[in-house]
Amino acid sequence: MEFKLKSSLSASLLYLFLYMAVVASCCAEDSIQNVIQKLPEITVSASRNESYLADMTTHTTIITIAEIQNSPAQSLDQFLKTIPGFNFSGAPTYLSDPTGTQTKIRGLGNAKVLVLLDGIPILDPFYLTTQWFRVPMSGIERIEIIRGGDSSLWGSMAVGGVINVITKTPKTNSADISFSAGSFGTSNVSATKNMIISDALKMSLSVNHFETSGYAVTPSQFLYLYPNKKPPTDVTENFQLSAYFSPSIDLKGYMRAGYYSQDQNLYGTFGRNYQLSPNISLGFTRQLNDSSTIDIKAWAQNVLFNKTNGSSCYLVSASSCLNGDSSTLPSVAQSKTLSVVNYFKQLGAQGYQERGVSTAYSKSFNHLVNNVQVGADYRRLSVNDTEQYYGAPTSTFTQNLTGLAYGQGAQDFTGAYVQTKVSPLDSTQITLSGRLDNWANTNRIYNLTTTANGTSPGSGSHANLSKQQFNPSLGVHYDFNDNIDLRVATYRSFRAPGLNNQTRSYSTTIANPDLIPETMTGWELGSNQRWGAWSSGFTYFHNSLSNMIATSTYTIANTLPQPVINLCSTAATNATPNLTNCGSSVSFYSNNQNGESNGVELTQKWKARQDLTFDAFYTYIHTYLTSRGTGVTTLLNTQLVGIPRSTASLSGTYSANSKLQAYLQMYYIGALSYYQSSSLNAIQGSNTIFNANVNYKIQTSVEAFVSVINMFNRHYQDNTFTATSPQGQTLSPPRTMNVGLRLLF
Repeated sequence: MEFKLKSSLSASLLYLFLYMAVVASCCAEDSIQNVIQKLPEITVSASRNESYLADMTTHTTIITIAEIQNSPAQSLDQFLKTIPGFNFSGAPTYLSDPTGTQTKIRGLGNAKVLVLLDGIPILDPFYLTTQWFRVPMSGIERIEIIRGGDSSLWGSMAVGGVINVITKTPKTNSADISFSAGSFGTSNVSATKNMIISDALKMSLSVNHFETSGYAVTPSQFLYLYPNKKPPTDVTENFQLSAYFSPSIDLKGYMRAGYYSQDQNLYGTFGRNYQLSPNISLGFTRQLNDSSTIDIKAWAQNVLFNKTNGSSCYLVSASSCLNGDSSTLPSVAQSKTLSVVNYFKQLGAQGYQERGVSTAYSKSFNHLVNNVQVGADYRRLSVNDTEQYYGAPTSTFTQNLTGLAYGQGAQDFTGAYVQTKVSPLDSTQITLSGRLDNWANTNRIYNLTTTANGTSPGSGSHANLSKQQFNPSLGVHYDFNDNIDLRVATYRSFRAPGLNNQTRSYSTTIANPDLIPETMTGWELGSNQRWGAWSSGFTYFHNSLSNMIATSTYTIANTLPQPVINLCSTAATNATPNLTNCGSSVSFYSNNQNGESNGVELTQKWKARQDLTFDAFYTYIHTYLTSRGTGVTTLLNTQLVGIPRSTASLSGTYSANSKLQAYLQMYYIGALSYYQSSSLNAIQGSNTIFNANVNYKIQTSVEAFVSVINMFNRHYQDNTFTATSPQGQTLSPPRTMNVGLRLLF
């Protein structure tokens, strides 16, 4: 392991120094200097101090509206999947269970990327998943991606990075409509009306409707194990009204109200996920004088989430109902002769809320001290969760209710930070930031009732819990010359456990109210190079995680944690507790794992001609556990499941003329492990996927487009499943085509 780490770092540093030498020598000539590409002077809002892209100390990417429109992706997660460093897996989020659609980066695992919409969190407050359905592609102006720990500015969840989606703002009285249709009954309609009321007031109304009949995510040879299972479907609707005001030259602000809904069916007869999410946000920026500003934002959202996990089985006898989840699988012969029963496995009703406010004061000084910023944030999350869970039916008519769980709780996040930029030399900029966060849990209740044994003796209220953590960050950006810059950063970040981890118990999964935050310490070293029509980037990163939040499996043979005893034992006060209320084993959230992630990110852009541009990247990620506790079977010092060591992309954009533009991408997903245990590490091979998009302007205000994903219909999956249960695979998208129009008025 040590050899691999040193080899990876040595190779990365060698690449960096060779690149510097080559570029420095080739770019010394005046003829080359005259055509050097400069990084665009784009300010990065997610830096919280409006740093230029060229001055960032960590690997940062700006995605433009042109790149978004050239992409064949139907949703933002599909688009980000092909951006360096990201580790999305499986089906698109609109065909996946919303409780498990995580945004992963640099092999760091779940819930470690903070996703913002115009600087405001859009994560699900309960599950910490990303509500990508709230971000239609048609409404995006640009996307900022900052990799590396950023809790020194943003607090919890900014462990692996921050994504800030910047939406379009009105510039003229105009309207645009886009609609598309394609494979698997997929359609997407978006419309926006911009209104310039006066110099001081602009408004925008946008609506979006997306739906798809989906594709079969279970391989055809295993579908018989899940009778009546159909392809997942999704219907999403977004409504948003925005007002932008500027009553004076030194004051500007906005107010936005949105209403989002998502209606998924992931199984067939049962299996519905239904969300409603009204929300509101507002903010303003006041220029106090020539050198100082103050910025204030506030937001609120309510979420109503009704969740049904459905199933069907072959009724073998009054006490035996078999499907793909059974310990004994049905046979093909049984599937042709026995009755099929549809039933609930779980029925959940959740209501949760988020309230937040942030403020930041920024002041510019002199050449030495460029800028100092101080700010504070407050967020409150609260939830009520009711879960009914069922065993396999014992007849063709009866739901077999086996238990009821209830949980509630609230989390308060309070943080204050300071950030300063210092330039001791014209070529050097140092960014130093630090943030103190307080995380508190209150109003907590946990109840578990089973049909057989009644309410668990350990049910009831739970004590309040609070933690504090300080997270610093130091970054240096050095301009080696006009063509090469170097950057280095070190940081500490944290992720607090979600309310889902702490309050939601159901069936054999037990919440842990005593979870503490994960902590990551890391550093990265990078360089950007520009010469002529070429620009390149290099980044090496190394992260160490402690107190990782993940599930462990406990049986009666283990020393049971107290929260498991509280809910699973029928005699919580006895010296010999049992698992009677939960079966023979339980899954339990814990902090008993530590891990590391290190790797390399290489990027390249070449403007071969005025009408032809090539982009490429390669990433290498090594992520593994360094220690584990009771109930964890994942192999130590072995690549974690679902994370390929290597990914790469080569894409080209060709503008034949002012009307026609074509985009082609070759995306490579390296071999990955899909299952690990104490004695097994199963690997699946690599896959190369081709995606394409063509835009054609019929008229100035009318544009047609056609797109295709997985052009050659590669049959693959890049998710994890149990090696002994291959029926649990989730297939990635087959060939998918869409055609559409964009109209401007």
